[in-house]
Amino acid sequence: MKYSLLFVVIGSLFCSNLNAQAKISAGFKAGITIPGLGVNSSNPVIDGYKNQLAPYFGFVLETGLNEKWSLLNEINYATISIKKNGSQAIPQSAYASLNLSTVNFPDYLYSNFESKINIKYVEIPIMLKYYVYQNKKMNFFVNGGGFAGILFFSDLKTKGPGYQGQGYIYTDAGHTNSISPFPLKLSQEPSIQDRLNPLNIGLAAGIGCTFIGNAGEFYINADGAFGLINMQLNKGDGENKSEEATLSIGYLLHLSK
Repeated sequence: MKYSLLFVVIGSLFCSNLNAQAKISAGFKAGITIPGLGVNSSNPVIDGYKNQLAPYFGFVLETGLNEKWSLLNEINYATISIKKNGSQAIPQSAYASLNLSTVNFPDYLYSNFESKINIKYVEIPIMLKYYVYQNKKMNFFVNGGGFAGILFFSDLKTKGPGYQGQGYIYTDAGHTNSISPFPLKLSQEPSIQDRLNPLNIGLAAGIGCTFIGNAGEFYINADGAFGLINMQLNKGDGENKSEEATLSIGYLLHLSK
């Protein structure tokens, strides 16, 4: 259902702009995403993760409003990839998959293991673009607006330090009170899509420059995006909003003058 809604939104955005009597350019962009997810946080589940470079690409439609202003529509594939190794909290939703007995645990359990999270979105930014400086060969611009992101894939890969990915699990961050006299399996590769909010909404802004040719233009763009709603559905699995920084290059073909 959500993918059908996505296609309806995409179609209406692009068709409405194509019907406008204005300068229209369309093309593509590709680059890298450097997310800022949970690197420094008071929540122990996400605190301490390190950013991983991830691919970022999409399609772009620019509709001129006047000589200085344009409306910018994009459809982007964006990945948030983060990794942490060593002592860390175990998300509460993972307790059941560890086959632990039904006893009363504290808010978080802890262990030594390696974890990597990949979260993939289809993002639809709608922004205004303002040309700060223009000449026949090069333009400088700023852009800003909002975006909606639809989650379509997410997984968590964990690996324990011991034999067959096993390790001890503790009730405290200092690793002094083990819940079991023997190690438990920590290596898993579950989907975590049911633990995350399927929709992400936020603000986006950026700067860039274009290099103008006869039929179109190449451009370089640096953008930042900040989510306004929590990514997790359960506070026990962490509580934070998305933060992304992207660097991309692209090409726009001039469809009308």
